[in-house]
Amino acid sequence: MDITNVIIPKKSIGGVCIGESIEKIEAGLSGHYKIKQEQNSFTLDDGFIRAYYGPDGIITAISCNSKFTGSYKNKLWAGMTVAEVLKHSKEQIAWSGFVQVDKISGIGLSNELL
Repeated sequence: MDITNVIIPKKSIGGVCIGESIEKIEAGLSGHYKIKQEQNSFTLDDGFIRAYYGPDGIITAISCNSKFTGSYKNKLWAGMTVAEVLKHSKEQIAWSGFVQVDKISGIGLSNELL
């Protein structure tokens, strides 16, 4: 499995997809990335990408940090500054610790990072 630079809201970050089996993802990435297994999540390269999963081993959510260089339509990316968010969006709504921009559902920027 190759990690891409693509973010697809409600679906994937870098090709790691919601709904996939954690075992399948780990098998495809082992040897290419440092994988840290934690309770209910696994992390690639110290947070580059983190996938959260339920008791059945199916990924339910994905996050990334500023080491991930991909973006969503060159509009949203990890590690954005407040100035960049304002420059690249028309509307911002804060909720549950995240900022949603331009009503794009399924993707949010952490309030802690902005």
